[in-house]
Amino acid sequence: MDHALTYEDWLKAATLLDELEGWNAWKQDPSSPDYDWELVQTRLEQLQHVRESGQSQSAMIFALRTSLARNLGDMGNPKLYTPVGTKDLITAYIDQVVEQLNWVCDEPSPDLDLRAKHDFFMTIRQSFGRTALLLSGGGTLGLNHLGVIKCLHKQRMLPRIISGASSGSIMAALVCTRTDDEIPYMFNPAGIQLDVFERKNQPDTPLMRIHRLLSKGQLYDLDILRDAMRENLGDMTFQEAFNRTRWILNITVSSTTLYDMPRLLNYITAPDVLIWSAVAVSCSVPVFYGSSQLYVKDKTGNVVPWNPSEQLYMDGSVDNDLPMNKLSELFHVNHFIVCQVNPHVIPFLQKSNSPSCLRKAANVCMHLAKTEVQHRCTQLTELGVAPALFSKVQSIMSQKYSGGITIIPKVGYSDFLKVLSNPTNETVMESITRGERATWPKLSIIKNHLQVELTIDACLYRLRLRRLAELPYNPANGGGRPLLENRASSHLDIPRQTIESTRSTPVSRCRNSAKRELAMTATQTRPRETKDPNVMA
Repeated sequence: MDHALTYEDWLKAATLLDELEGWNAWKQDPSSPDYDWELVQTRLEQLQHVRESGQSQSAMIFALRTSLARNLGDMGNPKLYTPVGTKDLITAYIDQVVEQLNWVCDEPSPDLDLRAKHDFFMTIRQSFGRTALLLSGGGTLGLNHLGVIKCLHKQRMLPRIISGASSGSIMAALVCTRTDDEIPYMFNPAGIQLDVFERKNQPDTPLMRIHRLLSKGQLYDLDILRDAMRENLGDMTFQEAFNRTRWILNITVSSTTLYDMPRLLNYITAPDVLIWSAVAVSCSVPVFYGSSQLYVKDKTGNVVPWNPSEQLYMDGSVDNDLPMNKLSELFHVNHFIVCQVNPHVIPFLQKSNSPSCLRKAANVCMHLAKTEVQHRCTQLTELGVAPALFSKVQSIMSQKYSGGITIIPKVGYSDFLKVLSNPTNETVMESITRGERATWPKLSIIKNHLQVELTIDACLYRLRLRRLAELPYNPANGGGRPLLENRASSHLDIPRQTIESTRSTPVSRCRNSAKRELAMTATQTRPRETKDPNVMA
């Protein structure tokens, strides 16, 4: 399994291992101390009773609203998942919810019109929450993120909301500035520019770096990083990237002052900021790169500083490696898939659901040491001893570096020596393979977390299409109803807006306004086209 080259080969080996170790019998037994199996079984029986007794869709909606939750009875506990599945009861409950959601959406009902169904699915999506993929920093180790992205994209499980910090921002920007059809090409090392530490034909010498450190306070030339990112991303802003691809890109940056909060940049908070400048700032690790300004594209298309006061920003991992709170506020995200490759974090993360006694003792010692360092940093900051430095150290120590699902690629000691050097094509391909192998064991739990969420999005999309179809034909409004571009996309992706009618001659303000609203919202939940719309690929 550790040496499998494809997911299919790995899955065959993992399935055989489950059978040999007796996990199939364990899956058939619903009871377990790791979750409230009686609650899950009760909710399953309630849904089955409502459907089998011939009750109305209103009764089913009531049952779904009162019982549907992402982690009902703690059924998302990682201890309940083998590499290829979980308890049959959990699978049956999720399948039942998916079936009833599709029934409510697709079957006509005398007591529910399309608007009532649409309102129900909007409400339940907000209460159920959304999923985001968070990519940590880690220098060249961030290339492992490419493998995670490739695996999730191939399995059509890549969340639409993606956040990155430091080197993670490079990978997040690469995927979020590409359409669904363009993403597979980014996994070819020849297609992206990753020479961010020194120019390909002009290598730095140790003497040059020492001179740069003494004169500018940085080991590496920030202009090299900027040029590489500009070559990869062009002069595209957050808003332009969202309009083109419908992926929601988020990049974290930290302030160089004590008084400004860390920022999360996206198409809502910083629509006109150039993505290459945000990536360059997020990668500006103190000492290695100098802090920098953010740049925006003004109304005339000129590149100008974002902040007139010339405020500088630096590495996003310092204050906010994983911006969970801000993502929850902006996009109702309550489930986080984290890929963690930070060199100073990986050794301290728990990689097993059942750690040994020695590992538990080591975790206690590390926790005591961490709290002691935090306490001393707080004291030094309050005493005025290098407050800027020790406040940042305290911020690094106090952050949360894991999520609901944490993917930790296997990194060797030799890889740590290459963290601050330009990667070769071989290094890129090895990192992609490591990222994929680290993601394969997590696919079963990721699927169970996403299946209901994806079904809600798919139902919303179908309902909005049907509401659009009910709008009357208007020849004076550009020849008919708004058009939706037909392209394959991620389940959580939003296709590009191609609504020609929004630019046509107005006939009725109210009618055109309704069309625009429906057309815009219809594109925001369009699912990926699959052979069976009720089953995730």
